[in-house]
Amino acid sequence: MEYIIDAYNLIKSSFLKKYEGDQKNRGVDILLYMLSEYRRKHPSTIFTIVIDGFLDIQFPDKKIKILFSHKLTADEIIREILEHNIQKNIARTIVSNDREVQACGIILGSKVLSIDGFIQLICPPTPKTTTKHQDKSSLDVNKIQIEDELKKFYESKGEKE
Repeated sequence: MEYIIDAYNLIKSSFLKKYEGDQKNRGVDILLYMLSEYRRKHPSTIFTIVIDGFLDIQFPDKKIKILFSHKLTADEIIREILEHNIQKNIARTIVSNDREVQACGIILGSKVLSIDGFIQLICPPTPKTTTKHQDKSSLDVNKIQIEDELKKFYESKGEKE
């Protein structure tokens, strides 16, 4: 299964939006981390992330492809991907809340998943068997773990250069 993700649509429409203001491209970094974690449990899954414009991002996992739209829009790139090899669309899912992108996906034979549905898939909510105090502390732990993993990733990336 391949998921083609309208990256900024996902970031701006989800909890990742709050990270986007902290640092340049932090929302994209956290999205990549989340996808990488999901791929550890589901190694046959492929993600293609389409980002408007151009960023200086490289990611070591070859099954998480990053495409930049440059002067086009992410929507146009997604449409080109779908039109290029229609036979593969049966195994593709488009992730976007943009109605035009969703309609294009359906017309060209792919599945469509909303941003909320995708977030539920890659980070399912934990069962609410704990108290509110424990939930908040576990969220703080998750934030710390994410930040630590991002630091490790960028430190190792700096050593290779």
